[in-house]
Amino acid sequence: MKSRLFALFITVLLFSCKNDTKPNAQVFQTSDLNDANTVLLEAVMEDAFTPPVASRIYAYAYLAHYTTLQSMHQDSLAEITTKINGLEDFKISKRDDVNPELASLLAFSTIGKKLIYSEHFFEDLTDSLKTKAARLGLSELAIKNSEDYALEVSKQISNWIDKDMYSETRTYPRFTSTKQPENWRETPPDYATGLEPHWDKLRPMVIDSANIFKYKPLPTYSTDENSDFYKMVYQVYEAVNNKTGDTEKTAWFWDCNPIMTVHKGHMVTTIHKFTPPGHWLNIINQISSKENSHYYTTTKAYTLTSMAMFDAIIAAWHVKYKTDLVRPVTFIQENIDPEWTPVLQTPPFPEYTSGHSATSASAAEVLSSIYGKDYSFTDNTQLRFGLEQRTFNSFREAANQVNMSRFYGGIHYMQGVEEGARQGREIANLIMKKLQ
Repeated sequence: MKSRLFALFITVLLFSCKNDTKPNAQVFQTSDLNDANTVLLEAVMEDAFTPPVASRIYAYAYLAHYTTLQSMHQDSLAEITTKINGLEDFKISKRDDVNPELASLLAFSTIGKKLIYSEHFFEDLTDSLKTKAARLGLSELAIKNSEDYALEVSKQISNWIDKDMYSETRTYPRFTSTKQPENWRETPPDYATGLEPHWDKLRPMVIDSANIFKYKPLPTYSTDENSDFYKMVYQVYEAVNNKTGDTEKTAWFWDCNPIMTVHKGHMVTTIHKFTPPGHWLNIINQISSKENSHYYTTTKAYTLTSMAMFDAIIAAWHVKYKTDLVRPVTFIQENIDPEWTPVLQTPPFPEYTSGHSATSASAAEVLSSIYGKDYSFTDNTQLRFGLEQRTFNSFREAANQVNMSRFYGGIHYMQGVEEGARQGREIANLIMKKLQ
């Protein structure tokens, strides 16, 4: 009898303690933020968003999460809204009856849902977060207050998002190639029109304008075998013709083509993969899990990296459509070898500068500042796509491999990847300096 009474007492005590969890107690951990990141990546991949559009979705979702969390942890995270273009008037009142991590994750989910088509990903995420909050002992009132707080932040962020010129650029004219030999023209196998020719009209997150980068001038177009331009193209031709197992694997590891088409006769199928910025966010997921990184550190890594990649892509796209440079496959098939094909599918936009190089260099700079310049890590992102995992001695080493992957893949000139990388580094450093 006494043992039964004791067991009943323990049960009541545990139940009471569970319901006594303070609203501001940290019941959500880095693993929950990483799970939310996985939902974001999967939703973007499901909807097959292009790299520029994907970068916008990532950056805005993480900004909503960061600003919500920072408003209640001002001693742990730096205030950045006053340094974000157009968000200087953001205001939110700190409350003690809200769970910071739950509210932040709910804001992340709300903005994520706003920006994609497959809304069920974030509807399920929101439901799972609230269910887990109750299971971890947060009261119904604390959960409701956290949800209201997230909606308050999300409403302001959403209104700000709507003014970034994205909707307007959906109505602008499609890009028409000049058909001039030096300019970009539609490339095989899909011969798709130029992707996002007006992306540089979007409002950057932190940099002052899309044309902030001073790129190295290109060699003058020429079909003369002794010209610098011809030699630049011939480098790509030789790299593909002399490819090895290692160079081909490197090209495919960093392909990150979100809509790869496979042509078999009259049938065309598509394969969805992570975008370049999505690949880097998945690297953060792996690193923060391995290191059991603090929630604040992981928040900073996701947010600053996604912001840097967003701005780097805007700047890269500005240069792309300003220089309007012919892709290797076009020049080579017309002037060197009509049967030549690159290792990778050539993406449908001008060559210079390399967007993947700019994206990766910007991510590498931010992550080096957080985890260290000589941080070694293993990336298993591509295992699900039938490729190997790779280990790197630093983030910059990984970014440098991205440069070579585009060259080995036959879709970029060496100058395109080198200048893209420099562009990404400079923009990331500008952003970090401004935010600090």
